[in-house]
Amino acid sequence: MKQILPGILRLQVVDCSLLPPNVSLKSKANLPISVLADTTEISFVGSPKCEYNIKNDNNSTSEKTILEFLTDEYFPFDEQNVAFIISCASGKSYLIGARESPFPVVNVKEIIGPPSGDSAGFQIEISWVSIKSLIPLIL
Repeated sequence: MKQILPGILRLQVVDCSLLPPNVSLKSKANLPISVLADTTEISFVGSPKCEYNIKNDNNSTSEKTILEFLTDEYFPFDEQNVAFIISCASGKSYLIGARESPFPVVNVKEIIGPPSGDSAGFQIEISWVSIKSLIPLIL
């Protein structure tokens, strides 16, 4: 099953070591999760895209979340263990990442616009596979 999260208004990044322990397991058990750590706002250009896939694998489920967005600022988080908080137009927020490994994989590509005037920037793709990879948050 594939779902797309519409209307992303805000992106934030937080160090994974500052997250509560076992957020994936707690979310799978429908326990409330909140992030009470300092976060850093991420600016983006256009509309970010977040896809959420659930796969059945040997009598269990595996979830994969992919977040993609463009930014015109340098993105220094590609070699750190960081998690991402997504805030949507619906008022709901979600966490991608956990304190424990595996951590989200961050791929950064530098893009250069055509000479006609499009600006250069960075294309960011975050992917994370876990037993629960798009974790609802209580803020």
